[in-house]
Amino acid sequence: MRQSAVRLGMLAALALAAPIGAQISVPSTPPPQTRAGGSITARPPAGPVPHKPNGQPDLAGVWLRRAGIVNITQLLPPGEKMPFLPETLRRMRSLKSQDDPQLKCLPLATPRSAPYPFRIVETPAQVFILTESVHAYRQVFMGRMHPPADELQLTWQGHSIGRWEKDTLVVDTVGFNDLTWFDNYGHLHSDRMHVVERFTRADLGHLAVAMTIDDPGAYSRPFTLRYTAELIPNGELMEYICDNEQDAANIDAPADAAIDAAKLLGQ
Repeated sequence: MRQSAVRLGMLAALALAAPIGAQISVPSTPPPQTRAGGSITARPPAGPVPHKPNGQPDLAGVWLRRAGIVNITQLLPPGEKMPFLPETLRRMRSLKSQDDPQLKCLPLATPRSAPYPFRIVETPAQVFILTESVHAYRQVFMGRMHPPADELQLTWQGHSIGRWEKDTLVVDTVGFNDLTWFDNYGHLHSDRMHVVERFTRADLGHLAVAMTIDDPGAYSRPFTLRYTAELIPNGELMEYICDNEQDAANIDAPADAAIDAAKLLGQ
């Protein structure tokens, strides 16, 4: 994305004039948005699951996640609520929209996503997840173990290891810092967060993803988020330039999560 597009995207995500959800989510039936390799509004292709020579499903390609960008609770099962600990609510209560790490061009750690595509690249030793947003990447070490806890360095993306369980790629990630948000809304986590993602290619055009969050430092129990990513055939990741903090000063209002946290705390 070019500078102007990125800045407008950030303002759209956090503008005060209209509901956030109405401004940043990718609509289901807008005019086609043409880009390198196709359109992000085109329907995904139909067909069977492609396989690699070793018989495993081939997850490679450019994918787009449409749900849970603004508010991660959209990915919970119907009727389920986030199991906040009181301390998490107190942390969220003080948040302002301008505190969003995204506005400072900082990485978006799983389970957060932006309304831009990502690419999966597979090798025998590693799986790479490349994101258009902020030009970030994740590396998943296949068939390995996490470092011992006293040697694990806390990072934005954490330390990821992977394995195959039949036709599902399981990615286990620990070692996150506590500086990222789950979404534009302002849901938080701690540095004790442990995320297990399960990637299953349902057919040619759809990738089903389940993310189980176990964070005893912020939530009273584990919970699972689910979404389906859509394939962009022949898609390419475009250039994304983030203009650090250019718009943050103009977005001085409580984060939506802060408003909700105050209500839940009875204040």
